[in-house]
Amino acid sequence: MSVVTDEQVEQFRREGHILFSGLIPEEVARCGEAAMWALLEMDPEDPETWSEVPDHAVHKPTRHLVQHQNCAAPDILACYTDEVLTALSELTGKDRGKIHSPKKVLTQNVFPCDEPWSHSRSHFDGGTNRWKFNDTFPIRYGVHSILYLSDGEPHGGGTFGWPGTHKTMRGLAVSNPAKYPYLYEVNSDMHLVDIGEPVELVAKCGDILFYRNFFVHAGSRNVGARPRFACRHGWTL
Repeated sequence: MSVVTDEQVEQFRREGHILFSGLIPEEVARCGEAAMWALLEMDPEDPETWSEVPDHAVHKPTRHLVQHQNCAAPDILACYTDEVLTALSELTGKDRGKIHSPKKVLTQNVFPCDEPWSHSRSHFDGGTNRWKFNDTFPIRYGVHSILYLSDGEPHGGGTFGWPGTHKTMRGLAVSNPAKYPYLYEVNSDMHLVDIGEPVELVAKCGDILFYRNFFVHAGSRNVGARPRFACRHGWTL
């Protein structure tokens, strides 16, 4: 049985992103959330422990961000359910048998701060590497995902997205292949096109965002009361 409607497939094609709820059972998502707290070695009921970043994590204090590059915690990976993989297959038209759950993911956890709220600079994945490691074509990842493992709130460190920019930025890239051999160069010329206005994607624990390559998005500061937990993964489709 399908898990994605025709309307959702059309939205994904038109806007370049879609935020799903209900693909991950709540008890599975909550186990993933608990595993994230354990990975961080922090007590969810004691905010004083939230500033004690473990040595095995990557801490980016100016962004109030704590990452793990190769997280393989079983209860977190269990959140990539069969329904998640089926949804990805139905969104893209790719063979379900060739879509597999990740063996490791990048965690991106944004902690509360007392600074004025703002979102970070708009970008698309692969386009911020100034050393130009990422060729524009062929693109390595066809679809990206962000799995959320905490209950979000407005201005709580959520993701911002610019609908339709997967077409706008790809159009810029193909307009002059000689000028844009690397994604970094395409991203750097974003000011040459109109990307429109962003929307804030407020997710709850167990929601997952799928978005296409070239989709412009940004992180944001968390001025809420709780950390925002999330995992990133790129899908080679």
